[in-house]
Amino acid sequence: MPQTPKTGNEHINIDLASPPGWTYIGGDTVIGNVVRRSHIVTPDAQVTLTLVGRVKTKITVKRNNGQTTSTSHYRGRWHLFRTSRETLFRGPLHLPEGSINDPLTWPFSVEIPTRPSDQVLQGHCKEESYLPLDKEILAQSTLPASFFSSDRGWRTSSEGFVEYYLEAQLRYGRSGSFEVETATFPITIRQVPQPGIFNYELQSRVLAGRAKSQRLLPGMEHAELSLKQKTQKLFGSSKVPEFHYTVEVSWPYSIKLNHPAPVPIIIGIRPSSTSPEISDVTQRIQLNWVNMTIKSETMVRAPGNLTPKYTHSHSHSSSHTIGLRKAFLRLENPVVFTTGKGNEPVDIGNMLGLLFHSDGSTVGGLRNTTYRGPSPDFVTWNILHRNELELEVSLTVAEETKEFKISSGLKILPAE
Repeated sequence: MPQTPKTGNEHINIDLASPPGWTYIGGDTVIGNVVRRSHIVTPDAQVTLTLVGRVKTKITVKRNNGQTTSTSHYRGRWHLFRTSRETLFRGPLHLPEGSINDPLTWPFSVEIPTRPSDQVLQGHCKEESYLPLDKEILAQSTLPASFFSSDRGWRTSSEGFVEYYLEAQLRYGRSGSFEVETATFPITIRQVPQPGIFNYELQSRVLAGRAKSQRLLPGMEHAELSLKQKTQKLFGSSKVPEFHYTVEVSWPYSIKLNHPAPVPIIIGIRPSSTSPEISDVTQRIQLNWVNMTIKSETMVRAPGNLTPKYTHSHSHSSSHTIGLRKAFLRLENPVVFTTGKGNEPVDIGNMLGLLFHSDGSTVGGLRNTTYRGPSPDFVTWNILHRNELELEVSLTVAEETKEFKISSGLKILPAE
């Protein structure tokens, strides 16, 4: 179930006026030319152009029934729209040999629909859709963005994509019959941004930490422990002082691609209780690193081959590691919290310049070149895509290191 590739040759090709990598939204106009560079002589020819939008899914299931192995394929096809085939030219054509630098061209201007057509719901049942098959809801919907995701599992594989492409045809008479030349050109449609001003809204989680060591005592911060002290520490002796603290981590409910303000990741440390002998001792808590991973999940549906309502579903996931941890290695001075005055939370995202773009992320002013995605959250009839954030925090107190892990949903919004 491949996506539609760019095709064309000297017989027929599509040239767009927009620069490479250009993206569109519903309501935009695609401008270009259909081009013929090879020799042709015909009394009757027709050049047409159409714009296609569709969503396709495929689920492959391998079954082992004792001595035999079978493979079943389930496919979901939703045609978002297919514009009426526009006739760009009709009549005789003549292009002499050697006219490659002076080709035949037929300009076009195609407006992208702002929403799927009503026909998208035809031939489908509610069991195979994540969305209600409701024309009123359809009337208020927008086009899903171009998208692709796949997974090759051992027993079950799945893929899903949203694609848009132009298709040009040249049909002409030749030796008493008709020849047809076809060219295709995929275009990228981005998700329509939500109206209004975007601001980060934060959620928080408070985690408990503890250090139990003689190194919490004044003058013992980097001391080599004796065998007796190590034994006391190993068996949790009450003679070994304890320091209890809380870690408050704050992060956004959602982020917006290409938003100019760094993504806030705020870390705060507060003492909660200590052993009496160190109650007046200022403790140092070093933030070793913060690691950030975005996990994306894509769920797809496809109808049964014989009975559409017996829908097959599958989900697959991918991880996108953001380069926060590596950025800590480039810091000139470590991030240190103290239990005394000046103990304020630190916005790691702002400190490291964490930015998310449509095609990657920036950390510490450096582009994370290995970063691909993730795509904004969206749902269409047979594909549901969502994201999750995982944060890891490493702290060291009195040479004891503890790592904390947090997971939560994270909504990724499209760029303007």
